[in-house]
Amino acid sequence: MGIMKPVSSQHYRVALLLALVYMLLLILAQMQTGVTRDEGYYFKAAHEYSGWFKQIVEEPSKAFSAQAIDKHWSYNHEHPVLMKTLFAASYSLFHEVLGWTSEITAMRLPGIAMSALGVALTFLLGVGWCGVRTGLLAALFLAFQPRYFYHGQLACFDAAVITMWLAVALAWLYREDHHLRLGLVFGLAMATKHNVLFFPILLLLHWLWLHREALLRGYRPASVDGAHGFALPVIPWWVLAMGLIGPLVFLLHWPYLWPAPLERIGFYLNFHLHHEHYPVRYFGAGLWEPPFPITFPLVMSALTLSLPLVVACCGGFFEQSRQMLHRLWWGSSDRHDKGAFLLLNLCIPVLLIAAPSVPIFGGTKHWMNALPFAALLAALFCAPILAHLAKLRPWAPALTIALLVLPGAVTTARAHPHGIAAYSELAFGLRGAAALGMQRQFWGGGLRPLLATINAEAKQGAKIFGDRMNEDSFKAYQRDGILRADLRFTLHMSRAQWWFTFHQPDSDWVLSAIRSRVDARLVAVADREGVTIVSLYRREGK
Repeated sequence: MGIMKPVSSQHYRVALLLALVYMLLLILAQMQTGVTRDEGYYFKAAHEYSGWFKQIVEEPSKAFSAQAIDKHWSYNHEHPVLMKTLFAASYSLFHEVLGWTSEITAMRLPGIAMSALGVALTFLLGVGWCGVRTGLLAALFLAFQPRYFYHGQLACFDAAVITMWLAVALAWLYREDHHLRLGLVFGLAMATKHNVLFFPILLLLHWLWLHREALLRGYRPASVDGAHGFALPVIPWWVLAMGLIGPLVFLLHWPYLWPAPLERIGFYLNFHLHHEHYPVRYFGAGLWEPPFPITFPLVMSALTLSLPLVVACCGGFFEQSRQMLHRLWWGSSDRHDKGAFLLLNLCIPVLLIAAPSVPIFGGTKHWMNALPFAALLAALFCAPILAHLAKLRPWAPALTIALLVLPGAVTTARAHPHGIAAYSELAFGLRGAAALGMQRQFWGGGLRPLLATINAEAKQGAKIFGDRMNEDSFKAYQRDGILRADLRFTLHMSRAQWWFTFHQPDSDWVLSAIRSRVDARLVAVADREGVTIVSLYRREGK
């Protein structure tokens, strides 16, 4: 494989069009998607961070004191704040100033924009790799994977960090002498989510692979005086750029770190190194604590990604692996070896989550940064077929791309707005996955379709037990008029007149407690394909 192909202004226009269309789809889709537990926390964080920026305008002399920083930035300090700050800015502009959107939509717009940018960057990466058809197929493969589409609608970091991972990958492949750009992009990625902290390891492995022959030639065999060893090359500029600029950007973007940088960065790293475990239902078993199955990410990927993507990705994986072995055996003058880079980006996120001690909650989102590269592998595998079809009929490649993307798009549409419950053809859809005993729901977002029932039937001031929905999400619904303002949130089941329960392992006790009550009556369920996602119960006479 040669150097990356140039990307023209026309390619950028196509990428922009893809991003805008996808962004519009996500904006429309999220109007039916429930607010997740994490979103509630991030909404609250965005509101609190906004207070600091207001203080800069009103009292600039006090805003940078440790007291002011701790007041406004202490909440949710286990995550970087780039996206949460964008949530706050979007809320202020589109909801408060312009009045164009609801609060929930305004908060979600930065995440939606990042998701759309991820599709555009995947297209550009494919164009640089093998041409327009490859880029288009890879971008559409990514866009219409149900879980990417779901996470892309949320005010969270999971889709955003996929985009930033892609941005670092592009900065690396097109770096030439632009090391400062690589360091800056890496710093912004660090400011998005901790996943990217593993990227330097990936780049080091790729760099060692590219320089394997030079390193071997630099080996000094034992001489007369017994001296031997490796003559290592000079530290490359990209190491210095990423090692210095990246952490500097990370530190500067996060005011909470400023009063005690070492102590607070230490807390941040320690929190994620020792993250708590949340249960996952997997083939009928509740996985509560490690060791977790090593095969979990592979099996879940096979059961949640569309079948054409899985098959083509496997083909691409074996083809690129074959080429790597060929280059290793016969040697290679290729100074880029993009195939190795592609395989590293596919494998490292999966291998990290496959470690038996690593938390596996969240379905597939924790290794989704591998998904664009799975889409690229699949598109590269299909590229010769598309090229051959183009010689037969000019319209044949477009039809083939549409047919390859269609299964994922259909599954996405059928699962919406419960995208986290989407399962693909290998699982025989959600019904098949339910029969297998797989997870249906995470983080309380699935109850939004049932709020209309409460609005219509609940008495004035009724108390609602939300199960996995937190109070911040509850209040967000009320501020947007989706839930009546007189209704009250409670964490105590005994005090509630209405109960939600989610069909996930950590909510089994809730369902048992509700069913044990003689005054509880099932009122409604949110389901897909006949599989219950969320149940709503009411206390009789209340």
